[in-house]
Amino acid sequence: MALPTYDISFHKGETFELAITYKDSTGCALDLSTGYTAKIEGRATASAVPVLWTVDTTDSVSHPGTVITLSKGSPNIHVNLTSAYAASRDVGAGVWDLKLTAATGSIVTYVLGGSYTILDPVTT
Repeated sequence: MALPTYDISFHKGETFELAITYKDSTGCALDLSTGYTAKIEGRATASAVPVLWTVDTTDSVSHPGTVITLSKGSPNIHVNLTSAYAASRDVGAGVWDLKLTAATGSIVTYVLGGSYTILDPVTT
């Protein structure tokens, strides 16, 4: 199955938030509040090294306020990049995807992905 695409853009230094509702085959929002982790990586191309930006369900230690929160209901995936974290990223473009992993590690699902652009702000 093809990965649903969603292209994102934000200005360097801007707070970025994204709310996603991940549903089961019957159209009901999954309860992701326990037993799951999530991670996003942004790269110049899918196989490029290094990772240019990342955020996950445990990233608040290294980047306070920059985290993916998983919950019950709709939306059940909340992505937050703080302005400080966004300010530390380089202006540019690339690709990103969101990986959801069950706590057992036995189920990995790529939920969403696409291209991203980090813009240079005009107003300082």
